[in-house]
Amino acid sequence: PKRISERVHINRPVDLQGIHGTTRGTMLDFSPRGGRIRQKGADVHCGMRLTLRLSLPDSLEPAEINHAVVTWTRHNESVQFSKAPRETQERIKQVYTLLLDAQKPEEGERVISLPQLSLVS
Repeated sequence: PKRISERVHINRPVDLQGIHGTTRGTMLDFSPRGGRIRQKGADVHCGMRLTLRLSLPDSLEPAEINHAVVTWTRHNESVQFSKAPRETQERIKQVYTLLLDAQKPEEGERVISLPQLSLVS
C-alpha cells in the first residue's frame, strides 16, 4: 500500500499492548495514519491489533491509540492507526504538522512552539 502522508522523524517511547502483554519500544517516525516502531522481543505479526501509548513532545500524558494494526514486521514494525478518540487524532495531527514544518530543509534553524506543560509540585 502507498503512504498517504509523509512520515516525520520522532524517536519517542511507545508502549505496545497486545494479546501477549505489554512491551516498550521507540516510535521512529510517524504520520497521522501510522508509524514505524523499533522494539525487541515482542511477539507480533502482520494483522495483529495493538493498543499504543505514544509519548508525544507536547504533553506528559501519552496519546492512546486504541486500535493499531501491524502492517510490517521486518527489522522494525510498521503500524496503521485504526481507531483513536477524536481529541487524540487532533493532537497527533497537530504534533505531526509542527514536526513536518520543522523538518523541511529550506527553513534552516527553527524553533517549534508547543503548548506549555503545567507541572504541579
